[in-house]
Amino acid sequence: MLFIDDFSEEAVKLVENPVFSGLTTNPTILKRDRPNLTMLGAVVLLEKIPGTMHFVQGSVKNTEWIQFLAGLIETGKISASKFVIKLPWEPSIAAPISKQLKKMGLKTCATAVYSLRQYYTALATGVDYVAVYFDRMKRSGIDPVKRIQEMLKIGANTNSSPKILAASIKELQSAYELITIGVDSLTLPLNLAKEFVKGDFPMNDLEIFENEFRM
Repeated sequence: MLFIDDFSEEAVKLVENPVFSGLTTNPTILKRDRPNLTMLGAVVLLEKIPGTMHFVQGSVKNTEWIQFLAGLIETGKISASKFVIKLPWEPSIAAPISKQLKKMGLKTCATAVYSLRQYYTALATGVDYVAVYFDRMKRSGIDPVKRIQEMLKIGANTNSSPKILAASIKELQSAYELITIGVDSLTLPLNLAKEFVKGDFPMNDLEIFENEFRM
């Protein structure tokens, strides 16, 4: 599945293309693209935006938002099935919150996962997605391809492993590499998302076929 890691008006327009499954957001993206919008406000707005599902990040230290989110679901203002709630994955505090959210019908995502310990505890908790930061891993001295391959190997030994969501992608070549090693989902910054949906026609095929088309 392909997501756009952005919440600008341009991203909202681009996600209408069915190639994309939705938008991924976090507090930094909200501050940049929607500075007047809270996490709960983002959920209400995202409910109206096309897409199979959207990712929104919750806090693991201030959990008052959970009760308000439950209220939005109970009153029918949002559909639980349309959202994945990202939690910064410190297992001791994030795992109980993930279980609570899943009882509400929400999918969950362990985010900012760098280590095998984080991945395995997320798997044990039953989260739906694990978000790994490709470029940040590199800058932290971690081989991202090797680490993600190790996670995929661990997940292959279980019946209900979480899907890998690769984020922090700076180049299309990195996206291709991630697809090749078996990553399920990618979230791309807006500039790469726009590039990703362009066709590859080295022999000018599109223009040739279109020019020769007769109805």
